[in-house]
Amino acid sequence: MSAPAPEREAIRSTAAQWFALRRSGEMTPTEERGFRAWLDESPAHQEAWLRLERIWALTGAVAEDPQIVAVRAEDAKDYSGGRGWWRITGIAAAMLLALASTWAVRDSGMVGDLGDVRVADAQIFRTGLGQRTTLTLDDGSVVTLDTDSEVRVLAMGSTRSLSLERGRAFFKVAKDPSRPFEVKAGDKTVRALGTAFGVRLDGEQVTVTLVEGRVRVEEPRAFFKPGHSAEMTAGAELIASTDDNWTVNRVDAVRETSWLDGRLTFMRDPLAEAVEEMNRYSERKLVFQAGRVPDERIVGVFRAGDVDSFAQAMELNGFARIVEISPDRIEMAAE
Repeated sequence: MSAPAPEREAIRSTAAQWFALRRSGEMTPTEERGFRAWLDESPAHQEAWLRLERIWALTGAVAEDPQIVAVRAEDAKDYSGGRGWWRITGIAAAMLLALASTWAVRDSGMVGDLGDVRVADAQIFRTGLGQRTTLTLDDGSVVTLDTDSEVRVLAMGSTRSLSLERGRAFFKVAKDPSRPFEVKAGDKTVRALGTAFGVRLDGEQVTVTLVEGRVRVEEPRAFFKPGHSAEMTAGAELIASTDDNWTVNRVDAVRETSWLDGRLTFMRDPLAEAVEEMNRYSERKLVFQAGRVPDERIVGVFRAGDVDSFAQAMELNGFARIVEISPDRIEMAAE
């Protein structure tokens, strides 16, 4: 049985206040313990908190607002002293509550999957660490965001334009020859009509993986360097590195897009690269003593974020041994 409406409102309000305080970056250890205690008091508290996290991941509206960013922890001092830490309310909590009231998020059965969302007015979408979400644009195109990624919808008029700000996304483009579809990533632009492709942004390096159809990748001419362009067909992957070196290779598109199903597939990948990829999805990081990752190659399929199974696989293969496990890291030593 759900809580009465007034109680639900009180829980949502408290969750919003805690959320604003944690996002201020100035939460004290005492306040952190108070938050954890509140979270453990009731499943309703946990549900309210998770809802806010999902909303935050799906829109950057609150994060971009300077009034939220400016929330200060001194407004929440003396949690146990009777002054009331909820004095951080006002605009921050009110805006969070407004978002909670207007956004609907459908939970899915997979841990870390934020479900499907219809894009209407919101223009910025983010995922947190270990999360993944699918967005349906107004034109029917579908965008899947990988962990710790951000995409902006720039325009949905005569040209459908999006920008990948960080991370990785997969685009299933609704066919409409009269409205070109383009994705900007750094200074590169991927143009398509009706196709399916992935784009990954690592610093200044851009990787485009084409599953079906055709796309054109372009980089405008700059004062100190010439422009670039490349046509791609299905099964091709383009890597545009920071030194202006563009390479196009044939790849296994199913393997390269296995992250869409929450899996990471490695086929004789350098162990150092596989470790880095696994760490992208997990709060608990794989760390090697003295930074020495064995010069080995790994083959296997792992659930994204399951660093424990990955560490055990390294041990079974004789690549490394587990030295210590803590909440935030798995320390390994090369064999």
